[in-house]
Amino acid sequence: MTAPFSAGCVRIAATLADDGAVAAARVACERPQSLGALFARHPLDQIPDLVGRLHALCAVSQALASRAALAAAGAGLDPVDALAVQPRLAAERLVELLRATAIGFADVVTPDAEETGALRQILAAGAVRLAGRAAEGDGAAIAAGLDRLGVAAAPPPGSWAARIACCAAEIAVSEDAPVDPLGPADDQAVVAALSQAGEAFAARPALPGRRVQTGPLARSVLAARPLRSPLSARFAEIAQAGRLLAGEEPPEASWLRSDRVGPGIGFAAVESPRGRLHHLVALDRDGGLARYLILAPTEWTFAPDGPFAAALTRLRPSASVPAERSIARLATLFDPCVACEIEVSHA
Repeated sequence: MTAPFSAGCVRIAATLADDGAVAAARVACERPQSLGALFARHPLDQIPDLVGRLHALCAVSQALASRAALAAAGAGLDPVDALAVQPRLAAERLVELLRATAIGFADVVTPDAEETGALRQILAAGAVRLAGRAAEGDGAAIAAGLDRLGVAAAPPPGSWAARIACCAAEIAVSEDAPVDPLGPADDQAVVAALSQAGEAFAARPALPGRRVQTGPLARSVLAARPLRSPLSARFAEIAQAGRLLAGEEPPEASWLRSDRVGPGIGFAAVESPRGRLHHLVALDRDGGLARYLILAPTEWTFAPDGPFAAALTRLRPSASVPAERSIARLATLFDPCVACEIEVSHA
């Protein structure tokens, strides 16, 4: 969800003890903020397209959240039909999560010729659905490709997905932390905090007494699915998106919701690939744009005291794997939408 003109990054600094454990860590997410002034120069009906074009990742989620929030605020746009747009959201989830996995583990898991063909086949068919079109046999092509890659919550031994799972298992964390999922029940509190603190909350979100997590693992907890691994939850969501696109599973309206908060104020929440995305829009008395706020999942995940920072302090790097690589692999599992800059020092 990164604006291409200013990508930003996640900065990770870790101090290692003599035994290689992480003794101290600092995490800061630095993504573009204050985009509202840019949007204010454009007609309201052009803003959703602009929002989508400004974000290199999760562009469909961003554009749909923009349109839904503007419509809820009373900007004169047609409301977004959550069921009608779910195939596009499912295609985006499929493409984004699969691509992030392939890139994140490319240095240790090389797909063979058939697996490379399957990846290309899935991404090509997914791109068609992302554009809001449907080609004959694209659902079957996606299903066949995922089967060839072994993408499932429990990948078949020896498959591409199983080899990635083996690499992920090498990242030793001392203990599993409970997952506090960010979900629809939190929208009211999030919107209230955004309304009050604005860009400050969008840049450093936090809910009192909680360390919320969003994304595939959080969604698995909300759905009461017994998945404890971020990678397993990701594979399960890729497989689910494939079934939705193949017509083997009914769509769910819960992926997108919007509402009017007050006169001229609307919000939208979308379950984007990396987690729950919020847009808040306020119009002025003349119907022009007065305020526009975006709170992306990466800000929650890589907050200074967020779930990644907590996992990083429990990381136990292997003697056979450089600490920087273990930290980078852990960050890959939490799936930031920007690049990571990692600095390691020794106590």
